[in-house]
Amino acid sequence: MLIEDAKRLEKIDRLYELRLDQYISLPVLAVVGDQSSGKSSVLEGLTGLPLPRDSGLCTRFPTQIVFKRSQARRIEVSIIPSSEPGERKKVRIHDFSRRYSQDGDAFDPRDFVAVLKEAAEIMEVPSAGQSPEDSSHSFSNDILKIEMAGPQHEHFSVIDLPGLFRKPTPGQTTKEDMVLVKQMVASYLNNARAIILAVVPANVDLATQEIIQMAEDADPERTRTLGVLTKPDLVDRGAESAIIDLVKADGNVRGLGYTLVCNRSQSNLGASTTERDQNEIDFFNAGLWSTLPKDRVGIAALKQRLNALLVGVTRNTFADVMLDLENRIDKVQQELDSIGSPRTSPADQRLFLLQISTVFQSLATKAIDGYYGRDLCFERCETLRLATVVMVENERFSQNMFRHGSRRRFSSDEDSTSDDEPVENDGNKPPTDSENAVNETFEEQHKEYPELRTLKPVLAKMQHPKEESVQEWITRAYRNFKGFEIGTTNPSLLPSLIREQTSSWHYHAGSHTYNVIVRIHSFLQSLLHLVCSDTSVCDRIWVRIAPTLKAAYKTAMDHVSFLVNVESSGFPVTLNHYFVDNLKKQRLSRIEKRLGKLKSWHTNDESKEPLIRLADTVQSYVNNEQHSIEDLHDILKSYHKVARKRFVDAVCKQVVDHHLICSPEGPLWALSPQFIARLNEDELHHLAGEDEATLIRRKNLKIELESLLEGQDIIQF
Repeated sequence: MLIEDAKRLEKIDRLYELRLDQYISLPVLAVVGDQSSGKSSVLEGLTGLPLPRDSGLCTRFPTQIVFKRSQARRIEVSIIPSSEPGERKKVRIHDFSRRYSQDGDAFDPRDFVAVLKEAAEIMEVPSAGQSPEDSSHSFSNDILKIEMAGPQHEHFSVIDLPGLFRKPTPGQTTKEDMVLVKQMVASYLNNARAIILAVVPANVDLATQEIIQMAEDADPERTRTLGVLTKPDLVDRGAESAIIDLVKADGNVRGLGYTLVCNRSQSNLGASTTERDQNEIDFFNAGLWSTLPKDRVGIAALKQRLNALLVGVTRNTFADVMLDLENRIDKVQQELDSIGSPRTSPADQRLFLLQISTVFQSLATKAIDGYYGRDLCFERCETLRLATVVMVENERFSQNMFRHGSRRRFSSDEDSTSDDEPVENDGNKPPTDSENAVNETFEEQHKEYPELRTLKPVLAKMQHPKEESVQEWITRAYRNFKGFEIGTTNPSLLPSLIREQTSSWHYHAGSHTYNVIVRIHSFLQSLLHLVCSDTSVCDRIWVRIAPTLKAAYKTAMDHVSFLVNVESSGFPVTLNHYFVDNLKKQRLSRIEKRLGKLKSWHTNDESKEPLIRLADTVQSYVNNEQHSIEDLHDILKSYHKVARKRFVDAVCKQVVDHHLICSPEGPLWALSPQFIARLNEDELHHLAGEDEATLIRRKNLKIELESLLEGQDIIQF
């Protein structure tokens, strides 16, 4: 073996000592099989250790056996815990460590039994003759490590796993134990860098061996699975040919194929290792077995193949192991960073919340200012682009008001259009999908945001368009309001008409405000989870600021009602010169329409307008009632246009921009540094105090990071 290969194998063994196999895939030679497969005999042949028989100990936990070349002969026995042990168990594991000077057969089966029994007690699994009821666990993931050093050894490492069993043994194993052992074995088989040594008896049908199926599931191409056939001396006479064909059939067997070994028989259980090896050689030199290739039979050939496979997989994956270590270190460090520093004191908790609040407010400010290029979060999540989201809602609200802001369509809309706004849709048509968005939004959002349900009753009921024409409606109202006026109109009629014509404004404004609230609510929740990775802290903060948010939303909805009340009550008031301009246009348009219906003729001068008789113009005038009704229509339309624009601006500026965006009491500032500064110690502990799960998680991550960093030092130097 090359020195570089030996060093790599030794480094991998040291990574196993740190139990880094729990975090990354490490090269390993795993011996697996049923309890009666002859697995222990194969392991004894590979290692030369005097494995005890019928002790039942090695089946309770994995056993790693490591060989190292050294001038001094020694055997070291230790336990590698599967997780961070408690203080009591840690002391017992430390005290358990054994070191033997290997001299001849000093480490005999009795010593081995004593070591296994004590290891079982420390791992809290049953020892020989002990019932599982007397122990905490039936099986353990802790690893018993036996390291053997001497000048005669090449570097070699193997892990023996508990044997699979199909039926529970009363007083020894249960159905739950069957599942546990199978899961333990599968965890090693599924390691893509593991060499699977699947041990099966040659005198049974391979199709019935569960370990063969498990190995094929984990390694379909069998590129890392080597089958070991045992007990050839028990094969029925005449059935040898099938076994020989299986071992020889390299071209018909995928992957690494099979190797055949001969274990000790019952008659020579007391034979030495040398005698055992010679008996095996004699067996394969006799009869049909002598036709098998020598590199496919015997424990020596098996060990040579395994050693080459282990060196190869370690050499080929060593760089990947280094990369996996680096990636795992980065991941654990990120998780620790996401948890943050320990928060045990009120000062630590306040600092933690202030850090969240500061980042939260910074991103919220960028979101409403539209500075999306200053943080990547705005590119990854469009819902965080709050300024854009709100402006889209404002524009939709403005369009809805232009199209459906009047209960009845004004009669002159069919023949004239404004130069600065779209033509109003037919008032008799139902609202479009965008007008009904609030109802859909509420139904979609109330499950996610049940706290917004209380805002729904604040919305005004939708006032559907009237089928009655505006002229008929004004005529009816004019006659119903008629008093003792002479040549004039009842002064209370116009406010009543305005109130009726603008009765849908409350619905549209309330719907728009609610939609903006939903967008802001979603923005706040997404932003909070972005700046605070601790979901439990996020949930507690969200519950804590929810009343403040609801109060701010309620204030905004109340202001909508206030603006609607201002527009619908009192006297119609405007100093906007566009009202006079619009009224003038309406009156001139009406006169032009009327005069345009009179008979006229052209002169020979093409530059002159058509002529009409003055007497005809006098006849075109209408009676006093009709004139009043038409004038009311023009005044109502002109005022409605000015008031509608004023109302849209007021809602967008006062309700949305002020109450929901910019106000210090608004929802965007609920998680301000001032809010954090006012929290008392109990509130700090409730919001930022760490629960037991977080404390355990940080502790485990620190332990893992420490082991990973130590492993990185080992593998790099």
